[in-house]
Amino acid sequence: MDNNLSEKIYKKALSYGYDDCGIIPVDALASYALHLKERIEKIPQSMEFYQDMEHYTQIHEIYPWAKSIVICSIWLGKYRYPESLQGKYGKAFMLSPNTVPDSNEYQNKLQFEQWMTETGIHYHGGPNSAPGYGFSLREAAVAAGIGIIRKNNFFYGPKGSYYELEGYLIDQECEYLHKNDIRPCPDTCKLCRRSCRTCALSDAYTMDPTLCISFLTTFAQGILPEGTQPEQLAEWICGCDDCQDVCPFNRHDWSAGQNFFGLKEIESLLAPENLAAASDVTIRQYVIPKTADHITPDQTEVLRKNARRAIAYKRQADTAIGRTK
Repeated sequence: MDNNLSEKIYKKALSYGYDDCGIIPVDALASYALHLKERIEKIPQSMEFYQDMEHYTQIHEIYPWAKSIVICSIWLGKYRYPESLQGKYGKAFMLSPNTVPDSNEYQNKLQFEQWMTETGIHYHGGPNSAPGYGFSLREAAVAAGIGIIRKNNFFYGPKGSYYELEGYLIDQECEYLHKNDIRPCPDTCKLCRRSCRTCALSDAYTMDPTLCISFLTTFAQGILPEGTQPEQLAEWICGCDDCQDVCPFNRHDWSAGQNFFGLKEIESLLAPENLAAASDVTIRQYVIPKTADHITPDQTEVLRKNARRAIAYKRQADTAIGRTK
């Protein structure tokens, strides 16, 4: 194992803008197959959803040359997030550097890849491979010691859950592990479960992904399963942050920080009333790219439908408030 190369990769990752970086052997994710099986056994109706992740258990078969995994993190809390978008659009979508190829952050990622190529490292992964990294980013990040998984099933680093993870399979034997001191969730805390409007979080570290509002507003194309009512989605149009924002380990002032590249320019377009009336061309050009591959260019009506539902919910809520005054 080349410890010198491990150190170089770690330092280069930080020099190109990542907040942290860890490196693990591919075999460190051997337990992922068991974790996947346990998830399906707990929530049998999630089988079809998790079947799409079966290939994560076949790294050696699909990538026989891969020996290690480089996993990096970027904290999205350094960006300001407009109040008008909160409760409507998931922050991890709107603040993802991968949605803005012209941004310095994205270009830094490409420079990191160029450095690996020049160093003689063969790799697979990175922003151009998303979402097909070939392994679970969250599992790799935990195995590398750069964070933990909390009861809401999200990865948490030292500053909370709003991290973007980037990963690479490489053909070199390397290892760079961390020992974090992140406190686990208290046994008695149920805040994330109580905040989940659709009861997707049925237990600690357990969820039904097919009921998650983030899934329903994106991959499910706004189609609600039997028993789920439109008002349960509140004003969410793309994604959901409820279980993260209620978490005591995620307290953050989103009014401070850098303006995210190009977000202010489309803030008014993202208002539900404007989005519902926007043309296909406008949505494809300005909004679809912000969904981080969760909505395709031919699904413009999904966003309009979600926007109309959010408008209806707000009107009902305002009427109810007016009645109580």
